[in-house]
Amino acid sequence: LVLTMVEDRVEGLVVIGAGLSRTGTLSTRAALELLLDGPCYHGAVPVVEQPEHGQIWREAFNTDTLDPVLENGVLEGFRAGVDHPFNCWYQELLELHPSAKVLLTVRDPKRWFVSMRFITNTTHTLATSFPYSSFLCLIGMGKNIDYIKSNFADETTRSRVLFEAIQGTEDQGVDFFNAHIKQVKSIVPTDQLLVFDVKDGWEPLCTFLDLPIPDLPFPHINDRRQVQVMYNTVRCVAWASLVGLSLLLSFAIYMFRTEWRV
Repeated sequence: LVLTMVEDRVEGLVVIGAGLSRTGTLSTRAALELLLDGPCYHGAVPVVEQPEHGQIWREAFNTDTLDPVLENGVLEGFRAGVDHPFNCWYQELLELHPSAKVLLTVRDPKRWFVSMRFITNTTHTLATSFPYSSFLCLIGMGKNIDYIKSNFADETTRSRVLFEAIQGTEDQGVDFFNAHIKQVKSIVPTDQLLVFDVKDGWEPLCTFLDLPIPDLPFPHINDRRQVQVMYNTVRCVAWASLVGLSLLLSFAIYMFRTEWRV
C-alpha cells in the first residue's frame, strides 16, 4: 500500500533530468513543457517560484531519503524535472518510476565550470553577505535565502562534492563534470538515456521521447545576463536603502536633539 501511494505521487513523471545545473536546463525545461504539455520541475521552483518547497528538499537531503518530498506531494502534477535538486536524486526517482526516460544535459566542460562558478559565487554573495541578504529578507524572501544558505552549507555527499569542485581549480571542476556523466551512464539503461546538448535542438529530444517535432524554434534561454542584472539591482537597491535609512535616522536624531534643546 505504501509503495502504491508513493508511485501515485510520481506517476506523472515522464522525464527525469540527470544533468548538472548550467547545462541548458532552463531551455530544456521550456522545451519539455511544450512537448509534454505539462510543468517541468527546475531548480528555480524551490529557489523562487515555490519557496515552501525548499525546507522539504532540505529534509530530504538531511535524511538522505525522498520520503519528505513524496509525502508532501512536491512533485505532484509535474511531468518532468531537470536541474538541482532533481539531478541529485535521478537514481531514486528512476527506481520509483522505472518506465521514465532519463535526460542527461551536457555542454563543454570548461564553459560549464566558468558558468557554474559565476552563478554559485553570485548567489552566495546575495544570500550570505550584508546588506544584500538582510535586504532580501526584509522584502519577504527569507525562505528563499534560507534554502540557498542551507544548500551552500550542505554537508551531505549529494551536494558537497559539487560545491567543492566548483570552488577548486578548473581541472577539478572538469573532472567532476566528466565523472558525473560517467556515473549516470553506468546507472541508467542505454535505451532509457539521452545525452543531450541543447545546441542539437528538437530532433534528438523528440526522437528520444517519440514525439513530433514542434513547428517552433527550440527555446534558448540564457539567464546569465538576467542573473547579472538582478545581482546589480539588488546591490544598488540594498545599499541605497541602507544609506537612505541612515540619513533618515540621522535626521530624526538631529530633530530630536533640536526639539529637546528648545
